Amino acid sequence: MINMNRILINNDSSILLYRVNQIACLMMCMWIAIPYFRVRVGVAFLLIMFGIWIITTDLKWLTKKLTLDLFLVVVFFATFIPYIVSGSLQYGEAGPNMIRVNFPIFFVGIFINHYYMYYKEDYKVLGRIAFFSLVFFTIGSIQTYIGLLKYPMASRELAGAVVNNPVLGMLYNKLGIGGFGHIYSASFLLVVSLYLLIRKSALITIKERILASITVISIFLMLLQASYATSLIIIFLGFLLVLFVRNISSFIISIIVAGTLFLIVPKNIVNQFLLEISYFFSGNFILNEKFSDLANTFLFNTGDGQTGDRIILYKNSLHTFFSNPLFGIYGPFGNLNAGSIGGHSGWLDLLGYYGLFTVIPLFLTIFFNFRKHMRFYKNTNFYGFIIVIFFLILVFGLINPILYVYEIGYVLFCIVPAIPFIGYAFNNNKVELNRSLKEGMEK
Repeated sequence: MINMNRILINNDSSILLYRVNQIACLMMCMWIAIPYFRVRVGVAFLLIMFGIWIITTDLKWLTKKLTLDLFLVVVFFATFIPYIVSGSLQYGEAGPNMIRVNFPIFFVGIFINHYYMYYKEDYKVLGRIAFFSLVFFTIGSIQTYIGLLKYPMASRELAGAVVNNPVLGMLYNKLGIGGFGHIYSASFLLVVSLYLLIRKSALITIKERILASITVISIFLMLLQASYATSLIIIFLGFLLVLFVRNISSFIISIIVAGTLFLIVPKNIVNQFLLEISYFFSGNFILNEKFSDLANTFLFNTGDGQTGDRIILYKNSLHTFFSNPLFGIYGPFGNLNAGSIGGHSGWLDLLGYYGLFTVIPLFLTIFFNFRKHMRFYKNTNFYGFIIVIFFLILVFGLINPILYVYEIGYVLFCIVPAIPFIGYAFNNNKVELNRSLKEGMEK
């Protein structure tokens, strides 16, 4: 006979484990989004939460429905095994912990998203990830904004505070001020949150739109106060693109039009436009200086100034890669004296350090993850947002460090794909993938 009591006990146990699993996931979202919380509990907390998350999953997902992007993440990290074994693992002045700790955290979200979105097909949990991530990032951004009112340079100084002034870094961290990672991950989240404000969807209620509005405003105010010119360019470019990009065709047309305008518009007009932006920020010395420097670099093609200096650093990494294309300067045939690494481009620096042998699996991981989401969201009005976000991430990684900025990876792989399901966060009915789901995201 069937033992109904045992079945009920097993069901109750499974429900409890799944709830613990979701709580662990949301705790990881909080860790990523609230700098104050992250500093207080440390990296060990995230590792413990991820361990709890793993053991409370249906472990069959590790052998079923695995996709190429997940497999290639493993391949990417496997390329570092020889360096780990030989004790020669390194990532420039940043040290080996960037690869041991930061790189894996960067990719944590890709597994979390796959589990809920493609294995469990539990869109209620995805909705909760989206909802609570917006709440957490709002809290983190408000804390950062308040801290920056007192210490305007804090976010910028945090990038080097641990090395140059640990006491100052500790002060800023205790105030909950977010640094480089929080600023830029919030920038990408702001762009994707615009979906909840400018697209029609039967899945999005007024409550979600209000939350998204609060998140967008709090992040925007924080970005202005943080004085990161690149973050403002990201949200400006992202806003323009999401207005016009609906599919691959419209994206290509937008890029062609932008490229054509870039070539035919006289340099002095672009220079004047950038100078007008710098005048607009005349009350903010840093932004005023950044946009003025960019304007002069563009007009005179000079290597002077901050923009010119960064271009030289990009060239250094690129030249080093060309000297050691297969395995980089750290590889078996590499030469540490063959060139220098600029340290300011995520993709070019990695190419210079480890070559195509390591970078090809990385780019294939990003490509197949992008393609997976593209297929899922095809014929929905979120399709264009996926295109824009992945494009912005690729461009950002070309001009800034990225792989050890784990907040960006978590936002890209875990939070961004969950945003359209925010309306299901507190839906008491089981949500299954069917035609009505995609019809809810009206074109």
